[in-house]
Amino acid sequence: MPKRALILANGEPPKKQLLASLVRESPMILCADGGANTALKFGITPHVIVGDMDSIHAEALVKFRNVLHIEDTDEYSTDLEKVIRWAIGEKIDHLTVVAALGKRIDHTIGNLGVLPKFYPDAVIRIVDDIGELLYIGKETTFDAEPGTTISLIPLNRCEGITTIGLKYALNDETLELGVRDGTSNEVVSNPVTVRVRNGHLLLFRVHRHHH
Repeated sequence: MPKRALILANGEPPKKQLLASLVRESPMILCADGGANTALKFGITPHVIVGDMDSIHAEALVKFRNVLHIEDTDEYSTDLEKVIRWAIGEKIDHLTVVAALGKRIDHTIGNLGVLPKFYPDAVIRIVDDIGELLYIGKETTFDAEPGTTISLIPLNRCEGITTIGLKYALNDETLELGVRDGTSNEVVSNPVTVRVRNGHLLLFRVHRHHH
């Protein structure tokens, strides 16, 4: 069984309903530093708080004084990277991250980098109110309702991309940021398969109810 956890990062949290359902299906809740403020606001008690503790409010520190705090002051890694690294050390290899997008574009883009960076030690998906973001690796296959919007986002030059089950099929093609993008494709049949020969390719999949 893969060990799973939900990570609350320090960005814009999703709506209460989505967060509640993610908390329900997650055996473990980890907070990246200021993510503890979000936990407090939504009435969630985390299992672990990791970070340099510079963004966590005093109120959250008091409330969560019995929660395991892992102080990590490595200034070369972000709070999100710290909590992911801690999780991998605990053999937790499937991570869902919320509050990693929005608020600050620099943080958002930095946070996207964790998907390829920690793969395959951790398989990470970043979820927000609109959808979820996954890292393809070499190949990924999944089922999705026909009509679901799918975007392929190349973090660097991605070569040899082939898709099955998408409206606009790619057949051994190249995507590169600022050159050619793969936004707003659509699921037409299942299962959907995306293969990549070289490069870091992300897949954004819009939530079912968000058409």
